[in-house]
Amino acid sequence: MRDPRPNGQEHSIVFVGSLNPKIFQPAWFWHYDLLKKEEADAAKIEIIHPDVVVFSLDWLRIEVTRDRFTIRTPQEPYDQVIRDIALGTFDLLQHTPLTAMGINRSMHFSMGSEERWHAAGHRLTPKGVWSEILEQPGMRAIVMQGQRQDGLKGNQIVQVEPSTTVEFGIFVLVNDHYAANPETMGAGEMVAILKDKWEASYQRSEETIYSLLERLHE
Repeated sequence: MRDPRPNGQEHSIVFVGSLNPKIFQPAWFWHYDLLKKEEADAAKIEIIHPDVVVFSLDWLRIEVTRDRFTIRTPQEPYDQVIRDIALGTFDLLQHTPLTAMGINRSMHFSMGSEERWHAAGHRLTPKGVWSEILEQPGMRAIVMQGQRQDGLKGNQIVQVEPSTTVEFGIFVLVNDHYAANPETMGAGEMVAILKDKWEASYQRSEETIYSLLERLHE
């Protein structure tokens, strides 16, 4: 199933490790040809601090803390671009200890009517037991976890919530999570996985989201 089209989406890559946030400024990305000069100059800087850096463009947002690097885009044509920026960043910073990575994709969908919206919530979270505990129980969020099928460490996590931006809509997030081997040093393992598994992860997350959506429309 490939219809309906999402009413909004985002793709993000998250690295977990030990980071020095203050180096991750727009000028640094321009200096190493990861952003164009005009992009670096136009970047909206929200904060630059030893503990956190946040800046954005129309198509890009980068957030870095002491233990997390996140790059995201809400525009599908730039999915591959954020991958290339992430790879370029940690090819340069290859000695940065990275312990985990998430390739994340989220979408908002309209269910078409209030009735179908409620039906989706009932299908995901039957209210039997909750009706005895709460008055008019409704699904706020559901999170499911599945095992990886590629032999790598980690898991696949799917989160579903009512959409906060689409009337009678749902929000679906797929977190394709990878964990580094304990003996791994530096960024090499996570960079290699991102290079090798990006396409497969993209395809799997799309199949997961649309397979779920199809079942919710039955």
